[in-house]
Amino acid sequence: MTIMTETRTWTLSIPAPERMLSANSKPHHRVAGVVRKAWREATYLYAQQAKLPTGLDRVRIDIVLHHTVNRNRDDANWHPYVGKPITDALGPERRAQSRNGAVRIDAGYGLIPDDNPTHLDGPFISLGEKVSRKEYPRGLAVVTIVDLTGQPTDGFETERRVMSATTAWTFRCPARHQVVVTMRGQEDPGPYRDLFMSEHAGCEVTS
Repeated sequence: MTIMTETRTWTLSIPAPERMLSANSKPHHRVAGVVRKAWREATYLYAQQAKLPTGLDRVRIDIVLHHTVNRNRDDANWHPYVGKPITDALGPERRAQSRNGAVRIDAGYGLIPDDNPTHLDGPFISLGEKVSRKEYPRGLAVVTIVDLTGQPTDGFETERRVMSATTAWTFRCPARHQVVVTMRGQEDPGPYRDLFMSEHAGCEVTS
């Protein structure tokens, strides 16, 4: 299902094609590969069905995960095996060649040219209400995409470095002043970025 509004926002509701593995699961690499591939291909299929645009310059992605049982869960744990493959599927197609010469093609819809901070804000993962196991045997992922193309950055830059339990965000102004904010998991860095931009609004490009 997809919903589009005049604000250029799209929502994909993706029934979980595989288990929602958390980082705490520490699955065997083959199991992890199967799970990632299933999520990536399912997201690609739903993006096609929704006829999402391609070639957008920048978007924000929010992912709400709905499990079939109520438990205490850490939002950040779902990035490696659910959040990342969903985001990867919306980016460009990837090709990798193995040592024996075989080429592996990973599906990519091409919504944005890359999933770095220049083109992507997020993904921001949160947990939603429980869903029926009968209707969604493995759960449901609701992906909201907001088109940020054309929004002015005024020379400000953002970099993201994802670690095991935290994410380090670097905000840099036109004068090359910068601050690094380390946040837990997929917490939204927007308020910190907005504060940094307001405090450095008068900075100009240095020669």
